[in-house]
Amino acid sequence: MPQINRATEDDWPLLRAVRVAALSDLPRAFASTLDRERSMTEERWRGWLGEVAFFLATEDGEPVGVAGGTPDAAGLELVSVWVDARHRGGPLAVELVGSVVEHARASGYAAVTAWVGEWNDRAARFYARLGFSPTGRAEPNRVYPDQVEVELALPLTDDLGHGRPVGDQDGDRVR
Repeated sequence: MPQINRATEDDWPLLRAVRVAALSDLPRAFASTLDRERSMTEERWRGWLGEVAFFLATEDGEPVGVAGGTPDAAGLELVSVWVDARHRGGPLAVELVGSVVEHARASGYAAVTAWVGEWNDRAARFYARLGFSPTGRAEPNRVYPDQVEVELALPLTDDLGHGRPVGDQDGDRVR
């Protein structure tokens, strides 16, 4: 079972490894490129970890998932969500996003936002199951301008009228 921990600047090699894996797996799903991230220096990786609250999932010391949160105008933006193919469809992605949501809630943010490519139906369905809904905003991906991304938002209220807390899946609170 993977362990999830908040990354520190000393975890930069793990973040680099998981981002290279993510970009190798799904190169157009992120606003970056494999070449760009392979060329980043240790200093830049450490700096990124100082700017973004990253949560890393590791199994036997190897990174198998990541999710981050960075402040934006609407709240905390969910970034870099990815899990290794062996863990897709299981609880790991929910737990990683839940870690970012709990960080946002503890930090006093009113909402978590996310951007998803219009072509990425699987990701859109995943976020919808967690309570995210479209805001009506759409923009071209800054790296792949032919690819439109839509903004989603999850208000961090105690109850969305579903009779359970935000992030609660089938009665089990997301942590």
